[in-house]
Amino acid sequence: MENVKYQRSQYHVFNRKPENFPKIQLMNKKYEFHICHLTSVHPRNDSRIFHKMCKSLASNDIRVSLVVADGKGNETIDNVEIIDIGAPDGRLKRITKTTSKVFNKAKELNADVFHLHDPELLLVANKLKKLNKKVIFDSHEDTVNTILVSPYLKSPFSNIISLLYENFERYICKKIDGVVGATPHIENYFKKFAKQTENINNYPILSDKKQERISWDEKKNEVCYVGSIDGTRGIKDLMNSLELAKSKVKLNLAGMYSSPALEKEIKEHKDYHLVNDFGYVNSEEVGNIYNRSLVGVVTLHPIPTFLVSLPIKMFEYMVAGIPFIASDFPYWRSLLKGGDCCIFVNPQKPQEIADAIDYFILNKERAKQMGELGQKLVYENFSWESQSEKLLTFYQKLLSN
Repeated sequence: MENVKYQRSQYHVFNRKPENFPKIQLMNKKYEFHICHLTSVHPRNDSRIFHKMCKSLASNDIRVSLVVADGKGNETIDNVEIIDIGAPDGRLKRITKTTSKVFNKAKELNADVFHLHDPELLLVANKLKKLNKKVIFDSHEDTVNTILVSPYLKSPFSNIISLLYENFERYICKKIDGVVGATPHIENYFKKFAKQTENINNYPILSDKKQERISWDEKKNEVCYVGSIDGTRGIKDLMNSLELAKSKVKLNLAGMYSSPALEKEIKEHKDYHLVNDFGYVNSEEVGNIYNRSLVGVVTLHPIPTFLVSLPIKMFEYMVAGIPFIASDFPYWRSLLKGGDCCIFVNPQKPQEIADAIDYFILNKERAKQMGELGQKLVYENFSWESQSEKLLTFYQKLLSN
C-alpha cells in the first residue's frame, strides 16, 4: 500500500456515523484519515490488535497501518498495511533499539492517530505527543500489579519496580490524548488521571465463529485448555487433577509455554501420557480442538490481575457451545449470571477440578444444556461487534477535539 494516496476530505469524518462510512475499496484510493497501531511485542496476527481493531477500522474506509517487530517483512492483509521494523535480538534490545525504530517509523508514517499497545512504548507516546500527534495507549492488562507476579521480573525489588512504573505510566498517560482499557477494571484505574478513556473488551468476533460442529454424542472424553501455559494460569493444578478424576479423560493442551523450564516440568509429569499437546495452533485448529472436547478449562490463580480479567478463552468456550470449569472469582460469577454455563472451583485444588471433570463426563446431557446456555449468553452480551462500535466512536471523539 505504499502507493496509496492520502488526502483529507472537505468535511470531517467525525461528523459521520460509523454505519454510514462507505466500505473499503481497492488500493490507490483517497482515505479520509489514517490510524497507525504500534507494537514491539505482539505478533502481526494478534487477535485484539489485528483481527479485531485493525480489521474493524479498515472495513470502515479508514487507512490502517500496523507497525510490528517480528522480522517477517511487510505485507498488506485485509486492507491493513503491516510494516515490519525487524525482530529484536533479546528483551533488552527490544526495549531500547526496537522502541527507537518504532518511533522513527511512526514519524515517517505521519498518521492522524497513533494507537500504542505495549507499556515499553510509553516513551514513544511521549515523543509523538511532543510532535503534536494524537496518541492513544491501549492497556491490555493491569501492568502495575502484573510486575509483582511476572516470572521474569520477580525479584526483591518488584515492589519498587512496580511503583516506579506506576508513576511513569501516570505521568505519560496524563499527557497523551486517551487510554483504552481491555477490561472495566483497567479503564476505571485510568479514569482517575487520563484525559479520555474507553473500555474496549476483548470479546470474540461472533461473525467468524461459524464452524460446523460435530454432534454432542461424537465428542470424546476430553477437556481442553487453550492459551498461554503458565503456573499462575493453573497448568500444574490441572495436570494433577487428571489422575484424581475417576473418568478416563484426556487433556487437549494448546498454546505456548511461558518458559523452557515449565515445558520440561510438564512434559516430565507422570500423567503427561494423558495429554494431547498441540503446541501453538492457528484459529482453525483451535476450533477443531473445541469441537472434539467435552469441556473447557479456565482455572487461573487468584492473583490481582486475574480476579477482574476477561479471558478470551472463556468466551471462546461459550461460542463453541461447550461448558467449562472456571476459577471461583466473584467478578466472574457476576459476569456469568451465577454459573449456568460452567462449574466454579478453587483453581488451586486439583480434587475440585477433577470432580468437575467427572460431573461433565458422567452427565453429558447436562453438559450439553450448559454449553447451550453459555452460547446463548455470549451471543447476547459478549460480542466484539459491539466493542468495535465503541472503538470507532472513541476515535471520532478524539479527532473532534
